[in-house]
Amino acid sequence: MPSKKYADTDFFLALMKDSDWLKEKAIKIFNESKEDLYISPFTIVELMIICKRENINIKETLFHISRISRLEQMDWGIFFRACNLIEKGATIFDSLLMALCNEEDKIISSDNVYQKFGFNIIDLKK
Repeated sequence: MPSKKYADTDFFLALMKDSDWLKEKAIKIFNESKEDLYISPFTIVELMIICKRENINIKETLFHISRISRLEQMDWGIFFRACNLIEKGATIFDSLLMALCNEEDKIISSDNVYQKFGFNIIDLKK
């Protein structure tokens, strides 16, 4: 099975904002990853919270994101795996994203937390 690339919140924020220090790298990664780009429901919730806080149109934002990424489906096992990661020090949103991933999957992010837990990342900072 080919690996999936899960985009973290900072990836989508970099693409959405007019100006962002990660924008150039996010565009490059997007262009290279269009076919395998996935989003978790948890990243969507986090983006909705940010949009609400920043007074950004939530529905429009979700529409644009839905056009460029695939939504991953879930089962209860994901939540139990996330609990194990939380017990090891991960935040709730980070643990839920990691719980969706398989060994061959990658996470697109500028956050180093995923490497600390042994996940492969596509680093937005490099």
